[in-house]
Amino acid sequence: PTSEAPAEPVELWVQSGNGGADALLAGYEELNAAFEAANPGVTIKFEVKSFTELVDTLPLQLSGDDVPDVTQVNQGYGSLGQLVTSGLVAPLDDIATASDWAGRQGEALIALNGRFSPDGKDMGAGELYGVSATGAWVGLYINKEIAKSLGYDAAPTSLEEMEAMLAKAKEAGVPGLMFGATDGGEQIWLMANLLMGYTSPQTVTDVINGVNEQLPPETLQAAETMQKWAEAGYLTEGWAALDSTEVLGMFAEGEGLFALNGSWNVFQSDTPENYGLVPFPLASASEIGAIASGDLPWSVPTNAKNPDLAKKYIDFITSPEASEIWIKAGQVPATISGNEQALVEANGLVGVSADAIVQWVNIMTNGTPIGFPDWATPTWYDTIAQSSTALMAGEISPQEFVDALQADYGAFTAERKAS
Repeated sequence: PTSEAPAEPVELWVQSGNGGADALLAGYEELNAAFEAANPGVTIKFEVKSFTELVDTLPLQLSGDDVPDVTQVNQGYGSLGQLVTSGLVAPLDDIATASDWAGRQGEALIALNGRFSPDGKDMGAGELYGVSATGAWVGLYINKEIAKSLGYDAAPTSLEEMEAMLAKAKEAGVPGLMFGATDGGEQIWLMANLLMGYTSPQTVTDVINGVNEQLPPETLQAAETMQKWAEAGYLTEGWAALDSTEVLGMFAEGEGLFALNGSWNVFQSDTPENYGLVPFPLASASEIGAIASGDLPWSVPTNAKNPDLAKKYIDFITSPEASEIWIKAGQVPATISGNEQALVEANGLVGVSADAIVQWVNIMTNGTPIGFPDWATPTWYDTIAQSSTALMAGEISPQEFVDALQADYGAFTAERKAS
């Protein structure tokens, strides 16, 4: 994309929360240089913070006068919702409409990443306050070689088939699902995927957005399955003391039939053809859904000194042309350009690295993306993580698990609706 040169030199202050994600930051570095070249006189001051530092400091930082022109934010009621309520970020609907962002990424993704009612009470609808440049989704990693040895030529296309494969792996003495619980993410992803399988992607989206104060009755069924899988020995031995990165590393070295993890953790392998990454199976093969959101969305603070240039920058890094740079960096572009397969091949991406991008397109064009479940309340991450560990260790019953989740969720949702 090209644009007019500004009348005088301008410094555009851009703040990222992707500290530590080197490949992602390399993509931004290349895009920043391209933006400066297309906009003579503009210099980008690109500041990188860790995710935690960004989220913890944003409310205070953005309430001052010296604020970034563009910043990444975190989705959910506890983060972006609070910034909207406090009037600290500005709507982006004008540029989104002019450049057809919904056409680029699909309205479902646009809505779950950045739409809020102006009072910050309702997520997933209303004005647009943020948009993501890259995609992040949670899927089922599969060891095709182990699957073949068990008599399966393809990844499971239904929950029923996945359970049969887990049982067969157990019989053969193979770990079924490489699973680690100390960091909490995997329990949350498993619970959400099972709930989606027993209901629908839309039902789980409504849960995350807090449409109703009551969790769906199928939450109990998801809890029963989680406990059943743990008690049947389908998970990595010692799962309660392992973390998700550790177990994915073990999986990448050939251990286990499945792993549940994010597209941001794709790994290199000497035998890439042995591994695949697919959406977690739902009730039937005809339905595709996944926890699939953008990375941290980009927003324009209300007090930004260069709001128009800031919007132009966000438009640039989310353009179809930018997809080429993202794929070259091995990242998943949030925007669908239509030539992902060709770019994947041209850049020599294979195995799970190729699947991360190609399956993202599949989810966005043929399926339904849902947000991360913990966006629903500021404390739900810890509530689900801790309650799941207790549930799967047999310390609490499935009903007690549902009660713990409902207590947190119901209280926050009722308070939010009433305030």
